[in-house]
Amino acid sequence: MRKRPFLWLLLGLTLVTAALGAYLWHEARQDAAAKVAEQSRPALTGASRSVAPDFELTTLDGQRVTLRDLRGKVVLLNFWATWCPPCKAEMPDLQALYEEHGDAQDFVVVGVNFQEAVASVEAFVRERGLTFPVWLDGQGDAGAKLGVRGLPVSFIIDREGYIRDAWNGQIAREAMLARLKLVW
Repeated sequence: MRKRPFLWLLLGLTLVTAALGAYLWHEARQDAAAKVAEQSRPALTGASRSVAPDFELTTLDGQRVTLRDLRGKVVLLNFWATWCPPCKAEMPDLQALYEEHGDAQDFVVVGVNFQEAVASVEAFVRERGLTFPVWLDGQGDAGAKLGVRGLPVSFIIDREGYIRDAWNGQIAREAMLARLKLVW
């Protein structure tokens, strides 16, 4: 031990550095998980007393539609953009919910594209094989009525038009389904 003090010192410093690195990595992962949980926390609990504001938008095929047109259905209203990574990541989950539960639960997913050119949105929808309705909020008026400040933002609106749940950011399909089941 006396012949190699430098080697032992180097080994000790290596172990301390590795332990510190592991600790910092663990803390960073916990911080990231906490941020995701915070973003996807429900904004509302139980039935809201506020009716979703009505607005008129255009579909990809040029038809004028209003949110009021969907009364009688449960609506998952999702504001998104083609440039938004979490928006892109949750599209397969929204599509699967729409396909699996739409008819059985009288439920519809409406993807509201936020302030993008029609050609970009059409290409995005076609590439991903999306079949749920996509509405265009080119000026951001509908988003402004609902207080949309970041993307994605989702709202669950009940059959009477009341906002029953809302969240910022991407959440897993299972979490979306659990929230929808509270309204169906």
